[in-house]
Amino acid sequence: MRALRTVAVACVAIGALTACSSSGSGGSTDAKTGGDASQSAPAAGKGGAKLPPKEALLASAAVMEKAGSAKLAVKGGEADDDGTVDYVWKDPASFLMTGTEDGKEIKALVVGGQMYVGVTPDMAAVAKGKKWVSLDASDGSAEDGNETASLNAMVQVMNPAIQLAAAAPTATLAGTETVSGQSTTHYRSEMKAEDLVSKMKLDGALKPKVLAEIKKDGDTVVVELWINDKGELVQQSVTGSSPKAGDKPETITYSGLGTVKATPAPAAGEVLKLSDLMQQMQ
Repeated sequence: MRALRTVAVACVAIGALTACSSSGSGGSTDAKTGGDASQSAPAAGKGGAKLPPKEALLASAAVMEKAGSAKLAVKGGEADDDGTVDYVWKDPASFLMTGTEDGKEIKALVVGGQMYVGVTPDMAAVAKGKKWVSLDASDGSAEDGNETASLNAMVQVMNPAIQLAAAAPTATLAGTETVSGQSTTHYRSEMKAEDLVSKMKLDGALKPKVLAEIKKDGDTVVVELWINDKGELVQQSVTGSSPKAGDKPETITYSGLGTVKATPAPAAGEVLKLSDLMQQMQ
């Protein structure tokens, strides 16, 4: 699953719709640990000496759940897969991703249970001053189906507490490494896609759609996790069991834990519904 590519597909799809229109008229986990997380977590990053892998990941999940927010740097196999995210996973939660596609800035925002894709220059003529296009569960805005499922999967996979809790039961120690200037312990976990989705905070009707999205890369999810001496997740990478030829793991690096503020929902006057956009084409 490629995070920025998901947003780009939504932007391109919506942009294609607006282009057609213009020519026709002349984007809390259930992890629990015993005891106080702040006391047990430091052992998670010390070469696994004090905690075995499963307990180390659960302790880290508690630390990240408490932190509640972070700045994410997303790096994929290609330049257009790179981007940044302001992510707040505690209430009130928000997820603001920024990247580029063909040299143009693209944005996706998830807040208050609603998803938005930023208006690009290609959409400007139809958007008429609006800054965001809203998506809902009934909008199929890409050739592969429902983009809301893709965005939901992306948001949930990047939630460190969810990912750590899901990866914990099958985690193994992979060594120690320096990542982003920090001494970390490296863990690896292979899990069934169903086990990952079971940890996600999703409405029941959306779970099968998200599962189908994740399974596009295979039935098994392979996660690499790097945890520092404080029990903080510094970096993760995710691949499927059936990657396409030439695919490289998507790497997500976490910084500024607990410092990111929630992004507010855009004002109603700044939003164009995708359904309204499609009506304008008729």
